[in-house]
Amino acid sequence: MGAGAAFAAAAGIQAISSIAGSYSDYQASKEQARQYNLQSQQLELQKNILSDQYRTKRNQLQGSAIAKAGASGVKVSGSVANSINTSLTELGMEESYRKFNINMEQNNLNYNAKATKARAKQRFLSSLIGTGANALANYSTYQNYWGTPVRDVTGTARSGGNVMFTNSSYIG
Repeated sequence: MGAGAAFAAAAGIQAISSIAGSYSDYQASKEQARQYNLQSQQLELQKNILSDQYRTKRNQLQGSAIAKAGASGVKVSGSVANSINTSLTELGMEESYRKFNINMEQNNLNYNAKATKARAKQRFLSSLIGTGANALANYSTYQNYWGTPVRDVTGTARSGGNVMFTNSSYIG
């Protein structure tokens, strides 16, 4: 194998390696974005469980207060009703606060997933452009040193470089 063929083979291997590495990075970024999405889905489940827990707490609080008041023969009104209402309001506010925190965490995860996908595409395209530029530079170097066989005016074939034609070099 000549030097030109070895150079061309090395340039081809370099281009393939660069593209394969870029694609691997792209796939890893897509997987990372998928993990962000799964975490967001888990938070959604956590939020639903939280809603169920607070609903149960509110029902227990209300039922317990009404049962105690009823057992004492007292109608639920006045300060007892206000106390129940205040407790239920506080539970609702606590639930809303915790859900807000979960929503913010989900928003961050969704943003990270989108940003990761965008960076992956940008890196992949940038790598492809870089690979193309390297391939063109390698082609130029190959052409400069080994080129394609050309026939000069003396009738002998030679390889490489530019040929300058002058009147004095022509043998008739």
